[in-house]
Amino acid sequence: MAFNIITWVAILVLFLGLAAVLREIRLLRNEVRRSPDAFAAAPPELLLGPRFIGRGRRIVLAADSGCPLCLAVLERLLIASPGSVLLTHEPEALWARVSGQLEIVSDPEVWRAVSHLSPPVLMLVDGSGRAERVHLPVRVAEVDTVLAEWQQIVVRGHADAA
Repeated sequence: MAFNIITWVAILVLFLGLAAVLREIRLLRNEVRRSPDAFAAAPPELLLGPRFIGRGRRIVLAADSGCPLCLAVLERLLIASPGSVLLTHEPEALWARVSGQLEIVSDPEVWRAVSHLSPPVLMLVDGSGRAERVHLPVRVAEVDTVLAEWQQIVVRGHADAA
């Protein structure tokens, strides 16, 4: 008799635990669904500092020279948006081959604010130095679509400013 009671109590505890887990999953789904990009409940608040203030909207790539995907995204960025910015923690000399085509910002402080997102990190940065949009590419094929969309926003912003 005691064994049956203990078994039913254990089943009841497991059932209540499962109900709590399912509730948390439902709440998490609702938070994710609220996001316009459906990737995160809230976009990350990234302020890139004074070197990015006052220049209008720009596309910024946070990249590391040891990351093969970063280098592939950089090649796509050079083709799609040559006036963009490359953010890195490394010395600018490592990126000498793109120095005439992209502005290179070597800033360890700003890098720390971005690097937890796992480079490469594509950002559409407004004139106040805040990242309006953030994209973490996992395949090179998706980069062209994002860059095309963001380049239109940048060009439209320059036309509005003029």
